[in-house]
Amino acid sequence: MENAASRKRNNKNKKKNKGKPNTNGQNGQNKTVASENIIDKKIVPIQVKNALKENLNLPVTSQIASDPKNESAKIPAKIINDPFLSSLQKKMEVAIANGGADLPNTLLENLQKLIKQEPVSDVASSDEEEEYVEYIYKPRQYFAVSICNFCKSDLRNTKLTQCSKCKMTFYCSPEHMKSDETHRQLCYGLRQVADSYGGHIFYKCGEFTPEQFRSYRIIAIRKVESIINRQLTACEQEVLLFPRICCNINCREYRFNKLTDCTGCGQVSFCKATPEHLQKYHHLWCRSYQLFKEMIIFQEKFGKIDPSMPTKVLKDLPLGCANMKQICTKLAVDLKDECEYAALSQIATGPLTAWYTLKVFDKLRMDTVTVHLIGAEIEFEVDLLHKWELFFLHITPAVKELNVVFIGPELNPRNISFDQLKKTKPCRSCRKNNRTVKYYFENGLYHNYCKGESYLKPDLICFFNPGLYRPTGFQMEDTWPETIEAAVEKKCPVVITSYTQHEAPMDLSRFILESNRHLDIVIPPTVNPFGSVKPERNFISDEEAPLMYKNYYCFAVE
Repeated sequence: MENAASRKRNNKNKKKNKGKPNTNGQNGQNKTVASENIIDKKIVPIQVKNALKENLNLPVTSQIASDPKNESAKIPAKIINDPFLSSLQKKMEVAIANGGADLPNTLLENLQKLIKQEPVSDVASSDEEEEYVEYIYKPRQYFAVSICNFCKSDLRNTKLTQCSKCKMTFYCSPEHMKSDETHRQLCYGLRQVADSYGGHIFYKCGEFTPEQFRSYRIIAIRKVESIINRQLTACEQEVLLFPRICCNINCREYRFNKLTDCTGCGQVSFCKATPEHLQKYHHLWCRSYQLFKEMIIFQEKFGKIDPSMPTKVLKDLPLGCANMKQICTKLAVDLKDECEYAALSQIATGPLTAWYTLKVFDKLRMDTVTVHLIGAEIEFEVDLLHKWELFFLHITPAVKELNVVFIGPELNPRNISFDQLKKTKPCRSCRKNNRTVKYYFENGLYHNYCKGESYLKPDLICFFNPGLYRPTGFQMEDTWPETIEAAVEKKCPVVITSYTQHEAPMDLSRFILESNRHLDIVIPPTVNPFGSVKPERNFISDEEAPLMYKNYYCFAVE
Protein backbone atom coordinates (compact mmCIF):
# COMPACT_ATOMS: atom_id res chain seq x y z
CA MET A 1 0.00 0.00 0.00
CA GLU A 2 4.26 2.32 0.08
CA ASN A 3 3.38 3.80 -2.24
CA ALA A 4 1.88 4.93 -7.26
CA ALA A 5 2.66 8.11 -9.21
CA SER A 6 2.64 9.21 -12.82
CA ARG A 7 5.33 7.42 -14.77
CA LYS A 8 6.44 8.09 -18.36
CA ARG A 9 9.54 5.98 -18.90
CA ASN A 10 12.53 7.67 -20.49
CA ASN A 11 10.58 10.75 -21.58
CA LYS A 12 13.24 13.44 -21.59
CA ASN A 13 10.77 16.16 -22.56
CA LYS A 14 8.35 15.48 -19.74
CA LYS A 15 7.45 18.45 -17.58
CA LYS A 16 7.65 17.29 -13.99
CA ASN A 17 6.38 18.75 -10.75
CA LYS A 18 9.39 18.65 -8.48
CA GLY A 19 9.19 19.14 -4.79
CA LYS A 20 8.46 17.56 -1.51
CA PRO A 21 5.57 15.12 -1.40
CA ASN A 22 3.13 12.40 -0.11
CA THR A 23 -1.97 -2.81 5.80
CA ASN A 24 -2.58 -6.15 5.52
CA GLY A 25 -0.49 -8.70 3.70
CA GLN A 26 -0.55 -12.41 3.00
CA ASN A 27 -2.44 -12.96 6.21
CA GLY A 28 -3.78 -9.51 6.94
CA GLN A 29 -0.61 -8.49 8.75
CA ASN A 30 -1.20 -4.78 9.48
CA LYS A 31 0.82 -3.01 6.83
CA THR A 32 0.12 0.14 8.75
CA VAL A 33 1.17 2.63 6.09
CA ALA A 34 -2.16 3.86 4.75
CA SER A 35 -2.22 4.20 0.99
CA GLU A 36 -3.87 6.46 -1.54
CA ASN A 37 -7.22 5.56 -3.01
CA ILE A 38 -7.72 4.63 -6.65
CA ILE A 39 -10.45 6.95 -7.93
CA ASP A 40 -10.49 6.27 -11.64
CA LYS A 41 -9.08 4.18 -14.46
CA LYS A 42 -8.67 5.57 -17.95
CA ILE A 43 -7.23 4.46 -21.27
CA VAL A 44 -5.55 7.51 -22.73
CA PRO A 45 -2.67 8.34 -25.03
CA ILE A 46 0.39 10.02 -23.53
CA GLN A 47 -0.32 13.47 -25.01
CA VAL A 48 -3.85 13.50 -23.62
CA LYS A 49 -2.51 12.39 -20.23
CA ASN A 50 -0.18 15.38 -20.11
CA ALA A 51 -2.95 17.81 -20.96
CA LEU A 52 -5.24 16.29 -18.37
CA LYS A 53 -2.53 16.44 -15.74
CA GLU A 54 -1.74 20.08 -16.54
CA ASN A 55 -5.37 21.19 -16.43
CA LEU A 56 -6.76 19.02 -13.66
CA ASN A 57 -3.63 18.94 -11.49
CA LEU A 58 -4.24 15.28 -10.75
CA PRO A 59 -1.43 12.88 -9.99
CA VAL A 60 -1.47 9.94 -12.36
CA THR A 61 -0.03 6.55 -11.55
CA SER A 62 1.73 3.82 -13.43
CA GLN A 63 1.56 3.67 -17.17
CA ILE A 64 0.81 0.27 -18.59
CA ALA A 65 0.79 -0.84 -22.21
CA SER A 66 -2.54 -2.42 -23.14
CA ASP A 67 -3.83 -4.44 -26.05
CA PRO A 68 -4.02 -2.24 -29.17
CA LYS A 69 -7.07 -4.24 -30.22
CA ASN A 70 -8.95 -3.60 -26.99
CA GLU A 71 -12.48 -2.69 -28.07
CA SER A 72 -13.12 -0.82 -24.84
CA ALA A 73 -10.63 1.88 -25.79
CA LYS A 74 -12.45 5.16 -26.29
CA ILE A 75 -9.52 7.28 -27.49
CA PRO A 76 -7.01 6.41 -30.23
CA ALA A 77 -3.46 5.80 -29.09
CA LYS A 78 -1.77 8.56 -31.13
CA ILE A 79 -2.78 12.06 -31.96
CA ILE A 80 -1.75 12.24 -35.58
CA ASN A 81 -4.05 14.60 -37.44
CA ASP A 82 -6.81 17.17 -37.23
CA PRO A 83 -9.65 14.67 -37.90
CA PHE A 84 -8.63 12.88 -34.70
CA LEU A 85 -8.61 16.16 -32.81
CA SER A 86 -12.06 16.94 -34.17
CA SER A 87 -13.33 13.58 -32.97
CA LEU A 88 -11.69 14.05 -29.58
CA GLN A 89 -13.24 17.49 -29.20
CA LYS A 90 -16.70 16.11 -29.88
CA LYS A 91 -16.25 13.36 -27.33
CA MET A 92 -15.02 15.82 -24.72
CA GLU A 93 -17.92 18.16 -25.42
CA VAL A 94 -20.37 15.28 -24.99
CA ALA A 95 -18.67 14.29 -21.73
CA ILE A 96 -18.92 17.83 -20.42
CA ALA A 97 -22.53 18.18 -21.51
CA ASN A 98 -23.42 14.96 -19.71
CA GLY A 99 -21.62 15.98 -16.54
CA GLY A 100 -19.04 13.25 -17.02
CA ALA A 101 -16.07 15.58 -16.75
CA ASP A 102 -15.27 18.93 -15.25
CA LEU A 103 -12.60 20.11 -17.65
CA PRO A 104 -11.27 23.69 -17.83
CA ASN A 105 -11.85 25.58 -21.04
CA THR A 106 -8.14 25.58 -21.74
CA LEU A 107 -7.92 21.80 -22.07
CA LEU A 108 -8.50 21.68 -25.81
CA GLU A 109 -6.11 24.58 -26.30
CA ASN A 110 -3.42 22.59 -24.52
CA LEU A 111 -4.17 19.59 -26.71
CA GLN A 112 -3.72 21.80 -29.76
CA LYS A 113 -0.30 22.87 -28.45
CA LEU A 114 0.68 19.26 -27.84
CA ILE A 115 -0.58 18.02 -31.20
CA LYS A 116 2.67 18.79 -33.01
CA GLN A 117 4.93 17.17 -30.43
CA GLU A 118 6.76 14.01 -31.38
CA PRO A 119 5.38 10.78 -29.90
CA VAL A 120 7.19 9.34 -26.91
CA SER A 121 9.67 7.15 -28.72
CA ASP A 122 10.89 5.02 -25.83
CA VAL A 123 7.39 3.99 -24.86
CA ALA A 124 5.87 3.25 -28.24
CA SER A 125 6.83 -0.03 -29.86
CA SER A 126 7.68 0.64 -33.53
CA ASP A 127 4.75 1.99 -35.53
CA GLU A 128 1.97 -0.01 -33.97
CA GLU A 129 -0.70 1.77 -32.00
CA GLU A 130 -0.32 1.56 -28.24
CA GLU A 131 -2.61 2.61 -25.43
CA TYR A 132 -1.86 3.18 -21.79
CA VAL A 133 -4.03 2.39 -18.82
CA GLU A 134 -3.68 5.23 -16.35
CA TYR A 135 -4.64 4.69 -12.71
CA ILE A 136 -5.43 8.08 -11.27
CA TYR A 137 -4.85 8.23 -7.54
CA LYS A 138 -6.24 10.74 -5.13
CA PRO A 139 -3.63 11.01 -2.36
CA ARG A 140 -5.29 10.59 0.99
CA GLN A 141 -5.20 13.33 3.57
CA TYR A 142 -3.18 13.07 6.77
CA PHE A 143 -3.84 14.49 10.21
CA ALA A 144 -0.91 15.97 12.13
CA VAL A 145 -1.07 18.17 15.20
CA SER A 146 1.44 20.57 13.65
CA ILE A 147 -0.57 21.12 10.45
CA CYS A 148 -3.70 23.27 10.23
CA ASN A 149 -6.64 20.91 9.88
CA PHE A 150 -8.27 23.30 7.41
CA CYS A 151 -5.64 24.92 5.17
CA LYS A 152 -2.84 22.37 5.87
CA SER A 153 -0.27 25.06 6.65
CA ASP A 154 2.65 24.42 8.99
CA LEU A 155 1.84 25.29 12.61
CA ARG A 156 5.37 24.92 13.89
CA ASN A 157 6.41 27.84 16.11
CA THR A 158 3.01 29.51 15.67
CA LYS A 159 0.15 30.03 18.10
CA LEU A 160 -2.16 27.04 17.88
CA THR A 161 -5.93 27.36 17.86
CA GLN A 162 -7.55 24.28 19.37
CA CYS A 163 -10.98 23.04 18.31
CA SER A 164 -13.16 24.58 21.01
CA LYS A 165 -15.49 21.59 21.14
CA CYS A 166 -13.61 18.29 20.77
CA LYS A 167 -10.18 19.78 21.67
CA MET A 168 -8.52 17.28 19.33
CA THR A 169 -7.77 19.22 16.11
CA PHE A 170 -5.69 22.35 15.59
CA TYR A 171 -5.72 25.39 13.32
CA CYS A 172 -3.69 28.43 12.34
CA SER A 173 -6.53 30.80 13.28
CA PRO A 174 -10.01 30.87 14.89
CA GLU A 175 -11.44 31.65 11.45
CA HIS A 176 -10.09 28.40 10.00
CA MET A 177 -11.44 26.49 12.97
CA LYS A 178 -14.93 27.84 12.27
CA SER A 179 -14.56 27.17 8.54
CA ASP A 180 -13.66 23.49 8.91
CA GLU A 181 -17.04 22.01 8.03
CA THR A 182 -15.62 18.59 7.16
CA HIS A 183 -14.61 18.17 10.82
CA ARG A 184 -18.08 18.68 12.27
CA GLN A 185 -19.40 15.12 12.13
CA LEU A 186 -16.20 13.69 13.60
CA CYS A 187 -16.19 16.47 16.18
CA TYR A 188 -19.64 15.45 17.36
CA GLY A 189 -18.59 11.82 17.78
CA LEU A 190 -15.41 12.82 19.63
CA ARG A 191 -17.39 15.01 22.04
CA GLN A 192 -19.83 12.22 22.81
CA VAL A 193 -17.01 9.81 23.63
CA ALA A 194 -15.14 12.46 25.63
CA ASP A 195 -18.21 13.18 27.75
CA SER A 196 -18.41 9.50 28.70
CA TYR A 197 -14.68 9.46 29.56
CA GLY A 198 -14.61 12.38 31.98
CA GLY A 199 -14.52 15.40 29.67
CA HIS A 200 -11.58 14.47 27.42
CA ILE A 201 -10.89 11.28 25.50
CA PHE A 202 -7.38 11.00 26.98
CA TYR A 203 -8.34 11.69 30.57
CA LYS A 204 -6.26 9.45 32.91
CA CYS A 205 -4.45 7.72 30.02
CA GLY A 206 -1.16 8.18 31.84
CA GLU A 207 -2.05 5.11 33.87
CA PHE A 208 -1.99 2.78 30.84
CA THR A 209 0.84 0.57 29.63
CA PRO A 210 1.84 1.13 25.97
CA GLU A 211 -0.18 -1.93 24.90
CA GLN A 212 -3.21 -0.82 26.91
CA PHE A 213 -2.98 2.65 25.41
CA ARG A 214 -2.95 1.19 21.89
CA SER A 215 -6.04 -0.87 22.64
CA TYR A 216 -7.71 2.14 24.24
CA ARG A 217 -7.28 4.23 21.09
CA ILE A 218 -8.70 1.46 18.89
CA ILE A 219 -11.71 1.14 21.20
CA ALA A 220 -12.21 4.92 21.06
CA ILE A 221 -12.19 4.80 17.25
CA ARG A 222 -14.85 2.08 17.26
CA LYS A 223 -17.03 4.08 19.69
CA VAL A 224 -16.85 7.19 17.53
CA GLU A 225 -17.76 5.11 14.46
CA SER A 226 -20.80 3.67 16.23
CA ILE A 227 -21.96 7.16 17.21
CA ILE A 228 -21.70 8.72 13.74
CA ASN A 229 -22.75 5.44 12.07
CA ARG A 230 -19.89 5.13 9.58
CA GLN A 231 -16.27 4.10 9.42
CA LEU A 232 -13.68 6.79 10.03
CA THR A 233 -11.31 7.65 7.23
CA ALA A 234 -7.61 7.03 7.78
CA CYS A 235 -7.13 10.77 8.35
CA GLU A 236 -9.90 10.84 10.96
CA GLN A 237 -8.50 7.80 12.73
CA GLU A 238 -5.17 9.60 13.04
CA VAL A 239 -6.83 12.26 15.22
CA LEU A 240 -7.11 9.52 17.85
CA LEU A 241 -4.03 7.49 16.95
CA PHE A 242 -1.58 10.41 17.02
CA PRO A 243 -3.01 13.04 19.41
CA ARG A 244 -1.34 16.06 20.96
CA ILE A 245 -0.39 14.68 24.37
CA CYS A 246 2.82 14.53 26.39
CA CYS A 247 5.16 12.01 24.79
CA ASN A 248 6.28 10.66 28.17
CA ILE A 249 4.51 7.29 28.48
CA ASN A 250 4.14 7.73 32.24
CA CYS A 251 2.50 11.12 31.85
CA ARG A 252 0.41 11.61 28.68
CA GLU A 253 -0.76 15.04 29.78
CA TYR A 254 -3.58 16.11 27.46
CA ARG A 255 -4.50 19.64 28.59
CA PHE A 256 -3.77 22.16 25.86
CA ASN A 257 -2.26 24.94 27.98
CA LYS A 258 0.08 22.62 29.87
CA LEU A 259 1.84 21.40 26.71
CA THR A 260 4.52 22.76 24.44
CA ASP A 261 5.91 21.36 21.19
CA CYS A 262 9.35 20.55 19.81
CA THR A 263 10.58 23.69 18.05
CA GLY A 264 12.27 21.56 15.39
CA CYS A 265 9.47 19.36 14.06
CA GLY A 266 6.42 20.64 15.97
CA GLN A 267 5.01 17.12 16.06
CA VAL A 268 6.09 15.93 19.49
CA SER A 269 4.62 17.51 22.62
CA PHE A 270 5.73 17.51 26.24
CA CYS A 271 4.88 19.25 29.50
CA LYS A 272 5.90 22.89 29.79
CA ALA A 273 6.65 22.45 33.46
CA THR A 274 8.71 19.29 32.88
CA PRO A 275 10.98 19.74 29.84
CA GLU A 276 12.72 16.44 30.61
CA HIS A 277 9.54 14.69 29.43
CA LEU A 278 10.81 15.20 25.89
CA GLN A 279 12.63 11.95 25.09
CA LYS A 280 16.41 12.16 25.16
CA TYR A 281 16.56 10.34 21.82
CA HIS A 282 14.07 12.64 20.07
CA HIS A 283 16.89 14.40 18.19
CA LEU A 284 17.46 11.13 16.32
CA TRP A 285 13.91 11.30 14.93
CA CYS A 286 13.32 15.05 14.67
CA ARG A 287 14.53 15.50 11.09
CA SER A 288 12.47 12.49 9.95
CA TYR A 289 9.38 14.04 11.55
CA GLN A 290 10.11 17.22 9.60
CA LEU A 291 10.47 15.26 6.37
CA PHE A 292 7.18 13.48 7.03
CA LYS A 293 5.43 16.81 7.47
CA GLU A 294 7.06 18.42 4.43
CA MET A 295 5.85 15.55 2.26
CA ILE A 296 2.29 15.88 3.61
CA ILE A 297 2.20 19.63 2.98
CA PHE A 298 3.54 19.22 -0.56
CA GLN A 299 0.96 16.53 -1.25
CA GLU A 300 -1.88 18.77 -0.05
CA LYS A 301 -0.76 21.54 -2.38
CA PHE A 302 0.41 19.68 -5.49
CA GLY A 303 -0.61 16.02 -5.26
CA LYS A 304 1.77 13.08 -5.13
CA ILE A 305 5.38 13.74 -5.84
CA ASP A 306 6.60 12.51 -9.20
CA PRO A 307 10.29 11.69 -8.73
CA SER A 308 12.75 11.44 -11.59
CA MET A 309 13.06 7.85 -12.77
CA PRO A 310 16.25 6.29 -14.15
CA THR A 311 16.61 5.74 -17.89
CA LYS A 312 20.04 4.16 -17.89
CA VAL A 313 20.58 0.46 -18.67
CA LEU A 314 23.84 -0.77 -17.16
CA LYS A 315 26.23 -2.92 -19.17
CA ASP A 316 28.11 -4.17 -16.12
CA LEU A 317 26.80 -5.53 -12.84
CA PRO A 318 27.20 -2.74 -10.21
CA LEU A 319 28.59 -4.99 -7.49
CA GLY A 320 30.35 -2.01 -5.90
CA CYS A 321 27.06 -0.31 -5.10
CA ALA A 322 26.35 -0.99 -1.43
CA ASN A 323 23.22 1.11 -0.87
CA MET A 324 20.35 2.85 -2.63
CA LYS A 325 22.08 6.22 -3.02
CA GLN A 326 25.00 4.58 -4.78
CA ILE A 327 22.65 2.78 -7.17
CA CYS A 328 20.85 6.08 -7.90
CA THR A 329 24.19 7.72 -8.61
CA LYS A 330 25.19 4.85 -10.89
CA LEU A 331 21.91 5.19 -12.76
CA ALA A 332 22.39 8.98 -13.00
CA VAL A 333 19.01 9.70 -11.41
CA ASP A 334 18.36 13.43 -11.20
CA LEU A 335 16.96 13.97 -7.69
CA LYS A 336 16.37 17.55 -6.60
CA ASP A 337 15.91 17.24 -2.85
CA GLU A 338 15.43 14.99 0.16
CA CYS A 339 11.70 14.61 -0.33
CA GLU A 340 12.04 13.46 -3.92
CA TYR A 341 14.69 10.95 -2.89
CA ALA A 342 12.39 9.65 -0.13
CA ALA A 343 9.56 9.19 -2.64
CA LEU A 344 11.87 7.37 -5.07
CA SER A 345 13.18 5.09 -2.31
CA GLN A 346 9.60 4.04 -1.54
CA ILE A 347 9.23 2.94 -5.16
CA ALA A 348 12.63 1.29 -5.57
CA THR A 349 12.96 -0.55 -2.26
CA GLY A 350 11.12 -3.72 -3.39
CA PRO A 351 13.14 -4.61 -6.49
CA LEU A 352 16.41 -3.34 -4.97
CA THR A 353 15.93 -5.41 -1.80
CA ALA A 354 15.39 -8.47 -3.99
CA TRP A 355 18.46 -7.55 -6.06
CA TYR A 356 20.56 -7.06 -2.92
CA THR A 357 19.54 -10.46 -1.55
CA LEU A 358 20.46 -12.26 -4.78
CA LYS A 359 23.72 -10.32 -4.85
CA VAL A 360 24.63 -11.68 -1.40
CA PHE A 361 23.75 -15.20 -2.56
CA ASP A 362 25.74 -14.71 -5.80
CA LYS A 363 22.74 -15.41 -8.02
CA LEU A 364 22.73 -12.37 -10.31
CA ARG A 365 24.34 -14.08 -13.28
CA MET A 366 21.42 -16.32 -14.24
CA ASP A 367 19.64 -15.61 -17.51
CA THR A 368 16.22 -16.18 -15.96
CA VAL A 369 15.17 -15.05 -12.47
CA THR A 370 11.82 -15.76 -10.81
CA VAL A 371 10.82 -13.81 -7.70
CA HIS A 372 7.84 -14.65 -5.47
CA LEU A 373 6.29 -11.79 -3.49
CA ILE A 374 4.27 -13.29 -0.63
CA GLY A 375 1.45 -11.27 0.89
CA ALA A 376 1.37 -8.85 -2.05
CA GLU A 377 -1.24 -6.12 -2.15
CA ILE A 378 -2.29 -3.75 -4.92
CA GLU A 379 -1.39 -0.59 -2.99
CA PHE A 380 2.02 -1.74 -1.79
CA GLU A 381 3.55 -4.19 -4.26
CA VAL A 382 1.62 -3.53 -7.48
CA ASP A 383 1.79 0.26 -7.27
CA LEU A 384 4.23 0.77 -10.13
CA LEU A 385 5.07 -2.34 -12.08
CA HIS A 386 7.90 -1.12 -14.26
CA LYS A 387 10.01 -0.40 -11.17
CA TRP A 388 11.09 -4.05 -11.53
CA GLU A 389 12.49 -3.26 -14.94
CA LEU A 390 14.14 0.00 -13.88
CA PHE A 391 15.66 -1.20 -10.60
CA PHE A 392 16.33 -4.87 -11.30
CA LEU A 393 16.49 -5.77 -14.97
CA HIS A 394 18.35 -2.61 -15.99
CA ILE A 395 21.08 -3.17 -13.40
CA THR A 396 21.46 -6.93 -13.95
CA PRO A 397 22.90 -7.39 -17.47
CA ALA A 398 22.96 -11.20 -17.42
CA VAL A 399 19.21 -11.54 -16.84
CA LYS A 400 17.16 -11.93 -20.00
CA GLU A 401 13.86 -12.81 -18.37
CA LEU A 402 12.59 -11.61 -14.99
CA ASN A 403 9.41 -13.24 -13.67
CA VAL A 404 7.68 -11.43 -10.82
CA VAL A 405 4.89 -13.40 -9.13
CA PHE A 406 2.55 -11.49 -6.80
CA ILE A 407 0.75 -13.80 -4.36
CA GLY A 408 -1.71 -12.90 -1.60
CA PRO A 409 -5.31 -13.42 -0.47
CA GLU A 410 -5.86 -9.67 -0.49
CA LEU A 411 -4.50 -9.18 -4.00
CA ASN A 412 -7.91 -7.91 -5.00
CA PRO A 413 -7.97 -6.44 -8.51
CA ARG A 414 -11.05 -4.27 -7.82
CA ASN A 415 -11.09 -1.88 -10.80
CA ILE A 416 -7.65 -2.95 -12.01
CA SER A 417 -7.42 -5.52 -14.79
CA PHE A 418 -4.69 -8.07 -14.18
CA ASP A 419 -4.89 -9.03 -17.85
CA GLN A 420 -3.90 -5.48 -18.79
CA LEU A 421 -1.18 -5.36 -16.14
CA LYS A 422 0.35 -8.55 -17.53
CA LYS A 423 0.78 -6.83 -20.89
CA THR A 424 3.11 -4.18 -19.48
CA LYS A 425 5.97 -3.89 -21.96
CA PRO A 426 9.62 -3.16 -21.18
CA CYS A 427 11.48 -0.24 -22.70
CA ARG A 428 12.59 -0.23 -26.33
CA SER A 429 16.19 -1.04 -25.37
CA CYS A 430 15.11 -4.21 -23.54
CA ARG A 431 12.82 -5.28 -26.37
CA LYS A 432 15.63 -4.78 -28.86
CA ASN A 433 17.88 -7.06 -26.79
CA ASN A 434 15.15 -9.67 -26.17
CA ARG A 435 14.92 -8.89 -22.46
CA THR A 436 11.60 -8.88 -20.67
CA VAL A 437 9.77 -8.73 -17.35
CA LYS A 438 6.72 -10.95 -16.94
CA TYR A 439 4.15 -10.35 -14.21
CA TYR A 440 1.88 -12.96 -12.64
CA PHE A 441 -0.93 -12.39 -10.14
CA GLU A 442 -2.24 -15.08 -7.78
CA ASN A 443 -5.10 -14.09 -5.48
CA GLY A 444 -4.79 -16.65 -2.68
CA LEU A 445 -2.58 -18.10 0.04
CA TYR A 446 0.96 -19.03 -0.89
CA HIS A 447 0.85 -22.68 0.16
CA ASN A 448 -2.21 -23.16 -2.04
CA TYR A 449 -0.50 -21.45 -4.99
CA CYS A 450 2.43 -23.87 -4.66
CA LYS A 451 0.05 -26.76 -5.33
CA GLY A 452 -1.57 -25.18 -8.39
CA GLU A 453 -0.93 -25.55 -12.11
CA SER A 454 0.30 -21.95 -12.47
CA TYR A 455 3.17 -22.46 -10.00
CA LEU A 456 6.60 -21.22 -11.12
CA LYS A 457 9.71 -22.41 -9.29
CA PRO A 458 11.28 -19.41 -7.49
CA ASP A 459 14.89 -18.27 -7.34
CA LEU A 460 13.98 -15.89 -4.51
CA ILE A 461 11.04 -15.61 -2.11
CA CYS A 462 10.26 -12.20 -0.58
CA PHE A 463 8.18 -11.48 2.52
CA PHE A 464 7.97 -7.68 2.53
CA ASN A 465 6.92 -6.25 5.93
CA PRO A 466 4.75 -9.27 6.81
CA GLY A 467 4.68 -9.00 10.61
CA LEU A 468 5.17 -12.76 11.02
CA TYR A 469 5.33 -12.44 14.80
CA ARG A 470 1.72 -11.29 15.11
CA PRO A 471 -0.67 -14.15 15.92
CA THR A 472 -3.63 -12.92 13.88
CA GLY A 473 -3.65 -12.86 10.11
CA PHE A 474 -5.93 -13.08 7.09
CA GLN A 475 -9.57 -13.13 8.23
CA MET A 476 -8.28 -13.32 11.82
CA GLU A 477 -6.70 -16.72 11.18
CA ASP A 478 -3.02 -17.53 11.49
CA THR A 479 -2.05 -19.18 8.21
CA TRP A 480 1.64 -18.34 8.46
CA PRO A 481 2.74 -21.85 9.55
CA GLU A 482 1.60 -23.42 6.26
CA THR A 483 2.99 -20.54 4.20
CA ILE A 484 6.38 -20.56 5.93
CA GLU A 485 6.64 -24.34 5.57
CA ALA A 486 5.84 -24.07 1.85
CA ALA A 487 8.48 -21.34 1.39
CA VAL A 488 11.16 -23.33 3.23
CA GLU A 489 10.50 -26.40 1.08
CA LYS A 490 11.56 -24.47 -2.03
CA LYS A 491 15.21 -24.52 -0.84
CA CYS A 492 15.99 -21.11 -2.29
CA PRO A 493 16.93 -17.79 -0.67
CA VAL A 494 14.17 -16.17 1.39
CA VAL A 495 14.28 -12.52 2.47
CA ILE A 496 12.01 -11.09 5.17
CA THR A 497 11.78 -7.36 5.88
CA SER A 498 10.19 -5.29 8.63
CA TYR A 499 9.19 -1.71 9.27
CA THR A 500 11.31 -1.43 12.44
CA GLN A 501 14.33 -2.95 14.14
CA HIS A 502 12.02 -4.09 16.93
CA GLU A 503 10.07 -6.47 14.66
CA ALA A 504 12.93 -8.21 12.84
CA PRO A 505 14.18 -10.56 15.62
CA MET A 506 10.61 -11.61 16.41
CA ASP A 507 9.91 -12.33 12.74
CA LEU A 508 13.11 -14.42 12.55
CA SER A 509 12.14 -16.43 15.65
CA ARG A 510 8.72 -17.14 14.18
CA PHE A 511 10.17 -18.14 10.81
CA ILE A 512 12.61 -20.59 12.43
CA LEU A 513 9.88 -21.98 14.69
CA GLU A 514 7.61 -22.82 11.75
CA SER A 515 10.39 -24.24 9.54
CA ASN A 516 10.66 -28.01 9.11
CA ARG A 517 14.40 -28.09 8.42
CA HIS A 518 17.66 -26.40 9.38
CA LEU A 519 18.11 -22.90 7.96
CA ASP A 520 21.30 -21.01 7.22
CA ILE A 521 20.97 -17.38 8.28
CA VAL A 522 23.00 -15.72 5.53
CA ILE A 523 21.93 -12.14 6.34
CA PRO A 524 21.20 -11.70 10.06
CA PRO A 525 18.67 -9.03 11.10
CA THR A 526 20.24 -5.75 10.03
CA VAL A 527 19.43 -2.36 8.52
CA ASN A 528 18.48 -2.89 4.90
CA PRO A 529 20.82 -0.73 2.75
CA PHE A 530 18.06 -0.62 0.14
CA GLY A 531 15.16 0.15 2.48
CA SER A 532 12.84 3.10 1.98
CA VAL A 533 13.70 6.38 3.70
CA LYS A 534 10.15 7.73 3.46
CA PRO A 535 8.92 8.00 7.08
CA GLU A 536 5.50 6.96 8.32
CA ARG A 537 4.21 7.18 11.87
CA ASN A 538 4.29 3.95 13.84
CA PHE A 539 1.24 2.96 15.87
CA ILE A 540 2.10 -0.71 16.41
CA SER A 541 5.27 -0.21 18.47
CA ASP A 542 5.57 3.55 18.89
CA GLU A 543 7.24 3.26 22.29
CA GLU A 544 10.12 1.46 20.53
CA ALA A 545 10.24 3.52 17.33
CA PRO A 546 7.88 6.45 16.69
CA LEU A 547 8.47 6.30 12.93
CA MET A 548 8.82 3.38 10.55
CA TYR A 549 10.07 2.76 7.02
CA LYS A 550 9.16 0.22 4.36
CA ASN A 551 11.70 -2.64 4.28
CA TYR A 552 13.78 -0.86 6.95
CA TYR A 553 15.23 -4.03 8.49
CA CYS A 554 15.84 -7.35 6.78
CA PHE A 555 17.25 -10.83 7.16
CA ALA A 556 17.72 -13.66 4.69
CA VAL A 557 17.87 -17.44 5.07
CA GLU A 558 18.38 -20.45 2.85
